[in-house]
Amino acid sequence: MLRRKFYPAAIKYLQQAIQKWDRDEQDLAQVYNALGVSYKRDNKLDKAIQQFEKAVELQPGYVTAWNNLGDAYELQKDLKNALKAFEEVLLFDPNNKVARPRRDDLRQRVGMYKGVPVKTEKR
Repeated sequence: MLRRKFYPAAIKYLQQAIQKWDRDEQDLAQVYNALGVSYKRDNKLDKAIQQFEKAVELQPGYVTAWNNLGDAYELQKDLKNALKAFEEVLLFDPNNKVARPRRDDLRQRVGMYKGVPVKTEKR
């Protein structure tokens, strides 16, 4: 459904899967991540972030969810939290080819705004 851009349907079925889940919680993290991707692609970034946060809460080493969380924060222009998410990826996977250049870019961009208020929320 995600490949065909049926995001509302994907969201509905993923929410149902979460409600009925009776297996390992670490596997449930993948469902939350997929739900976050669906919300992100449907331009519902606040809801996407909530799902990615839940995914990394259930499975702290889930680098794909951390990358997705960083991407969603960056799309919201929340550069500090985006940077934190990509730094988390690199704690688990120091050679991650997605997170390293994004982290480096965000470090520069956040540094440019030192002293200027930047939108950020506590995690």
